[in-house]
Amino acid sequence: MLEIVGVATDVQVSYPGQSDTTYIYLPAGPDSQSRLRTLVRSAAGFSSTEKAIRSAAGELDPELTANISKLEDNLEFWRAPSRILSVLSGVLGGLALILASIGIYGMVSYSVSRRIREIGIRMALGATSANVMTLVLRQAMQPVIIGAVAGVGACAAVSGILSNLLYGISPHDPVSFICVIAFFLAVALFASYMPARRAIQVNPTVALRYE
Repeated sequence: MLEIVGVATDVQVSYPGQSDTTYIYLPAGPDSQSRLRTLVRSAAGFSSTEKAIRSAAGELDPELTANISKLEDNLEFWRAPSRILSVLSGVLGGLALILASIGIYGMVSYSVSRRIREIGIRMALGATSANVMTLVLRQAMQPVIIGAVAGVGACAAVSGILSNLLYGISPHDPVSFICVIAFFLAVALFASYMPARRAIQVNPTVALRYE
């Protein structure tokens, strides 16, 4: 028979970010005294706080053992696996970002460069440079935008897998998604603008003979 003396709010006891596990706090017996620690976080400084706690414990019971540690040191032990995984994920994510950027740049640049003859025909028929540039950029960016939206949707769907490893950050962090989309769109825009700019500067007669 146990007497309940209180109910504590949800806390992150074992793993950072996880607070849905049920715990029961029992009085510490004599055998567990040597293993207990008091975790301290104070703006006044750890040394002064430690001395005050030891003094208060000694006044209550001179034989009471007080093991006092910094809260930050205890958190580092639990955060180490997540920190290692986050570094590895960051490195792999950076490599994936570079490879994706190279792929997008190469694909868009190649597709636009293959349209030099078409651009020459449009220029010969009276199209202005602004009209041709707008058409080329719009057609080049359309599949990139569709792919970016589809990629963000897929990432949002599977990001819940990493939710247990994240604390303080939402798995659907809007800043991250927006920055990635903006980066890929900027790469695609640059890749399509440069060959299109060179193409509209070519003499239409020369562009018509381009293969």
